[in-house]
Amino acid sequence: MQVSVEVFNFLSAGHTSSRDFHGNHSIKGRKMKADMLQYSHRGEHYGRNIKKAFQEYKDIQKAYTLALSTMYYDIATIAPKKGIAKRNEAMAYLSGEAFSKATDKEALAMIEELGKITNDTEEKREITLFLKGMEYDRVLPKDVYVAMQKSINDSEAAWHIAKDQDDYASFAPYLKDVILKQKEALTYVQKESTDYDYLLDRYEDGMSVKQYDAFFNSIKEQLVPFIKKINEQKEQIDDSVLHQSFDIDQQAKYNAQLLDYLGIDREKCVMGLTEHPFTDFFSENEARITTHYYEHDVMSGIFSTMHEYGHALYSLQVKPEYDGTALKDNIGYAMHESQSRFMENHIGRHPAFWQVQYPILQSYFPKQLSHVSFEDFMRMINITRPSFIRTEADELTYPLHILIRYELEKEIFNGSIPLDQLETMWNDKYEQYLGLRPRNHREGILQDMHWGGGNFGYFPTYALGSAYAAQFYSSMEKQLPVADYLRNNQFDKIAAWLKDNIHYVGAYQNANEVLKQATGDTFHAQYYIDYLMNKYRTLYQL
Repeated sequence: MQVSVEVFNFLSAGHTSSRDFHGNHSIKGRKMKADMLQYSHRGEHYGRNIKKAFQEYKDIQKAYTLALSTMYYDIATIAPKKGIAKRNEAMAYLSGEAFSKATDKEALAMIEELGKITNDTEEKREITLFLKGMEYDRVLPKDVYVAMQKSINDSEAAWHIAKDQDDYASFAPYLKDVILKQKEALTYVQKESTDYDYLLDRYEDGMSVKQYDAFFNSIKEQLVPFIKKINEQKEQIDDSVLHQSFDIDQQAKYNAQLLDYLGIDREKCVMGLTEHPFTDFFSENEARITTHYYEHDVMSGIFSTMHEYGHALYSLQVKPEYDGTALKDNIGYAMHESQSRFMENHIGRHPAFWQVQYPILQSYFPKQLSHVSFEDFMRMINITRPSFIRTEADELTYPLHILIRYELEKEIFNGSIPLDQLETMWNDKYEQYLGLRPRNHREGILQDMHWGGGNFGYFPTYALGSAYAAQFYSSMEKQLPVADYLRNNQFDKIAAWLKDNIHYVGAYQNANEVLKQATGDTFHAQYYIDYLMNKYRTLYQL
């Protein structure tokens, strides 16, 4: 979900999560059917009428999406806990109604026909993406779909309670049910790939175990020994001053001004608080981000806020005409994560950014930070050391957190891992790759909400998105005086480059096409690996 929604688990445009009922596909029911039958002859007005019918389909879809997105956002932020059960029931019902309308066979036949006759390249691309996104939903019986949604909603509610109480045993049955229901749903899909390959492709078009294995093998071969070398150094960076007591209200005030520096339009974007930060996209004029503050980790809320704002900025800078279409809704998760990770790491850890922001942060927390030099602060926020929590991991160790989840997901969907051993397997892999064994459930298997939300195949996009971000930044730095813009409070010029080179086209172009346009090259993981190794060689004087 941070939807890197973080959740990302996103309910909205761009992130067709399981809660989103791939959501963006609804219809006016019987009236629409009648209209489509009326327009079934190839007369003079055939093309115009079928386009009109498709637009009506999308308009109703947007209404369902807005309703469900609002309900989910409320549950995750401000809704009273005792009302969640009834809300889940209502969401399951609305999801079922939307599902019925979205998967209407005559409506889908109409859309397929429009894809054949249209000469509009944008419309043709939109329909191609739309139908691909519907491959899953259109074959599911309604009762299977509704049961899966109810299981997910119940699971997410149980996760919040279990994490708060550090009680994995209470959550495990819900997680198991979500996994089994997702496996059942996948049996209805005609596919040549494995179940997990299919899930990976749904979150990032064209990706499979083969591609991800190659990507993660490069990380294991080059980064794992490099990380070990750093950890073996006798002299480590001490960042304990960043883990003093930092008043939550003061953190919130600082983050509010931070968003102003980044150019937030408060008439289009608002920020709430939640346990697991995410971003939701409601329309071309509305995005909602969330963050979380920890009293003893002042940087966590800052980086979370910047991460989620990266998602929001992407959504708000897509071509407005694409709103409510697959050209906005079906942007790959990795591409979206590239923008949140870009904001969090390439901007949020940049020295020029902190030349402006660090004096402001000190003014909010003079007792804790007034004696800490700028140079020491920069070393602290770029520190690397193995840690338990993915969302708080440093840049260098972060991909290992994703590697662990990726390897577990492969085993879950290959059927080779007993689900009652999932927690033990999680802890074993943390010990294998990071040399740490979780001491409790909160810092272990309960730290993320993604699995409870049925978002299997999502996690790998975080690492892939980080790699995309490094390649984008490499190109931007050659074209723009990035440091000068950050020092001079001109982030708007960086946002404009992102819009022109990445955001505006939405999903009209695929990831490699966007990368080629923005960087002059297709995707290469080595940009990411070189960026990390060069940065940390300098920081740790290797």
